[in-house]
Amino acid sequence: MLDPEAKLDVRRPDGSELPVEISVRVIEVDSGPVLMVAIRDVTERRGRAAALREAGERFKRLFEDGPVAMALVGDDLVLAEVNAAFCKLTGYSAEELSGLTFNDISHPDDRDVGLRLVRGTFTGEIPAFKLDKRYLKKDGEVVWVEVSVSSIRDEEGRPIKTLGVMQDITERRLALTHAHEELDRLARERDRILEFAGEGIYHVDEDGRITFANPAAAKMLGWPLEALLGKPAHELLHHTHADGSHFSRYDCPIHGPSERAVRHATDDVFWRRDGRSFAVHYTSAPVSEPGVAGAVVVFTDVSEQVAMQAALHDARARAARERLKAAEAERARWARELHDETLQGLAALHVQLASRVRTGTVDEMVVQMREAQEQIESEMDKLRGLIADLRPAALDELGLEASVQDLAERTQVVYGIEVDTRLELHDTEGAPQRLAPDVETAAYRIAQESLSNAARHAGASRVFVEVAQRDGKLRICVTDDGGGFDPGGESSGFGLRGMRERVDLLAGELEIGSQPGSGTKVTALLPVG
Repeated sequence: MLDPEAKLDVRRPDGSELPVEISVRVIEVDSGPVLMVAIRDVTERRGRAAALREAGERFKRLFEDGPVAMALVGDDLVLAEVNAAFCKLTGYSAEELSGLTFNDISHPDDRDVGLRLVRGTFTGEIPAFKLDKRYLKKDGEVVWVEVSVSSIRDEEGRPIKTLGVMQDITERRLALTHAHEELDRLARERDRILEFAGEGIYHVDEDGRITFANPAAAKMLGWPLEALLGKPAHELLHHTHADGSHFSRYDCPIHGPSERAVRHATDDVFWRRDGRSFAVHYTSAPVSEPGVAGAVVVFTDVSEQVAMQAALHDARARAARERLKAAEAERARWARELHDETLQGLAALHVQLASRVRTGTVDEMVVQMREAQEQIESEMDKLRGLIADLRPAALDELGLEASVQDLAERTQVVYGIEVDTRLELHDTEGAPQRLAPDVETAAYRIAQESLSNAARHAGASRVFVEVAQRDGKLRICVTDDGGGFDPGGESSGFGLRGMRERVDLLAGELEIGSQPGSGTKVTALLPVG
């Protein structure tokens, strides 16, 4: 009996075969029952079926023998089919997995999101998805996988199963975790560096607002650290020049909206919270990374350095003025010496000679000429003494010891006071020892000024001068029995001031001991290295 719907191959007139589907029905018409036969060409359908069977075979071979882990899950979420690669990935056999759902082998923290997504594929809300998740292997080991899930539909488009393709990404995740840990470590190191950095560091965004500041910046600016964040940097700390003139952010080289470049400044000021300014050196560098565009500013408080430089400038100016005063005083002293001694003596000699020329006899004139000759020799000695005071030839030719000895002898002759010396500047063979020229000059001037003060101002009758070299230092000590003075008032004396200046220039030490009525002792120590 013929099947009402039969699939047959019929032969065409040209001899080729044609696959057909024949449907036979009996229908009633007015004349009675009629047999209706319908013949349909199923060549295309048969081809599609064959292609589908071939594709199914290929998928089956790929599923069973492929290197990638795959699993089919039904709408009950049970693992319907798994391949050998999936078993290797999870450590379970196919029999052990056959009664488990995919959630049974998922990490507890990943179950909810996986379950929600898979259910979405069965409801048709999610055709496919991909996520990273963790599976728990049979031995308890955690394995990270990248899961790609897509739905398998029937001829009417209804989801009947989902196919999951799993790739082991454990090494990638470990590397990513390590990278994150390293980045976190570097971030912590950066934060520690910024926290303990002595320089102030802050970042401003493209609108000129502070997004980051380190503790040093907050301390120098006098603000709590959290209070700086979000504040407009220019209006907060850079709104006014050092001369008190204001300027806007649009003209600001570090906070303004104009095209930024690396900028350095060594003569600018920032302003503290209390309204006081302080001198700064700063460097501003632009940042163009997405999300952190703007500029990073590093600054240092140099107000103490500026103050020290100003004080040094003032000290140098004062020292220059003192040197000018001392020079003028020295010139005045030499002028008095020349006027009171030499000039007066020459004037007296001139008067004496003139009077004798007019009235004297030849014998009287001879006597007068001899007296004039003696006076001229006396004035010449005085001039030699003045010249020696200015720069003794013995200091350059014979050294410090001979110069000090000559100075003591001349002081004794000129002023009639007793001057004793103890000079210990010989080497091991007994020859005079020479020192650096600046040391010898300073030592000579200290001895000279001390002897002059003792003879001229202190009214001393006896002076003791000691010059000796010990332990790498030259010691000059001048002691007199004069009237003494108050060292607290020494600032008015150019001589003592000059001694101090000479000693300071050589990084030495000067001590002056005296009091009214008890003499004076001047001690200087000069390095000879």
